[in-house]
Amino acid sequence: MSIITISLGAVSVPTSLWTTIFTGLAVALGGGIVLFALNWFRDYLTARWTRQNQAGVLAFTVASQIDQFVSKCFEVVASGYDFDPESGQVRDRSGSANLSFSDDLPWTVFDKELQHRIRSLPNEIHVAERTLAKSWDDGEGHLLDVLQEREELYAQIGLNALELNAILHIRYGVPLLDRKEWRPEDTFRNSLKDFADRRETVSALRDQFDLSDLLPSAPDQELKHRMAALAANLQSALGRHTYWKRDDQHRDAL
Repeated sequence: MSIITISLGAVSVPTSLWTTIFTGLAVALGGGIVLFALNWFRDYLTARWTRQNQAGVLAFTVASQIDQFVSKCFEVVASGYDFDPESGQVRDRSGSANLSFSDDLPWTVFDKELQHRIRSLPNEIHVAERTLAKSWDDGEGHLLDVLQEREELYAQIGLNALELNAILHIRYGVPLLDRKEWRPEDTFRNSLKDFADRRETVSALRDQFDLSDLLPSAPDQELKHRMAALAANLQSALGRHTYWKRDDQHRDAL
């Protein structure tokens, strides 16, 4: 049987041959696609495993730094200041807490939201310090007011740091630090509650007393100044009471 037949001067290829050619091309193309897909999937799994491994290592590194920072925040909140037993003057005992991360860490292995929250912690500290500096200037150097404001700011930052460590624990399996009976989150929350209660008390006292009735001849500006001074004194007195109460509780616990 002749493969090529001549018909009216034209070359005619049998249908079976075309079928064989197209089948071979289809098999080769399909095999190439499958091989490409397998290689791509292998590379994808390898890259994903590498990314997860890097993320786990970075999460552990960051969590360790955050744990140390939480301890510093606790010092600021729980024992940031005391009072001299003889003069009664307030004394700074802890200084501020600091935290910094290296820029050369592989931050891109975290999603953008988590990366932003973690790397924003040092910025929160910077904002807190700028706020305290402004309070010092505006408050004419009342150290107790500034130290109390510092306590409140670092109580909130400490809670934010603990929340981030909880996220790292859930997503990347970073073991949480075993703090035994020490619960810094309770100290942070109690401190914030004390400040909220104190403001509520001062606000209630402001509403209860009308200085304009007590000092009718004083100018409005002077009345405002005296009212602000009274509110500051009330808040400082409540702060001292809270400090001594907390100190007594700490001694009882020991």
